[in-house]
Amino acid sequence: MSYSLSVRSVQETIAALLSRGYPTIERTARALDCSPRTLQRRLHEEGLTYGELVDRVRAEAARRLLNDPHLHLYEIASALGFADPSSFSRFFRRMIGVAPREYRQLRLL
Repeated sequence: MSYSLSVRSVQETIAALLSRGYPTIERTARALDCSPRTLQRRLHEEGLTYGELVDRVRAEAARRLLNDPHLHLYEIASALGFADPSSFSRFFRRMIGVAPREYRQLRLL
């Protein structure tokens, strides 16, 4: 990957776009000043897909946000670009293996 399109820079861009809804590849590519196809190609060179990278960024952010007991699940879901808490809960269970509430309880023990 070229320096301007490193996996880290793509992850940071995705993270910055999350609060405005799902960060589509078009929006991310525009923010990185490249075409969606170039972004896909560069990620493919690294053995990644755009969807996998978005999922990784969201899961990492979700773990971090769940450590704050003052944040409600709907606030976390919104901050990560999910339409509702149930979508976030299904995503989190798929990615992490436990429900967000269970994860939070285990972390806060």
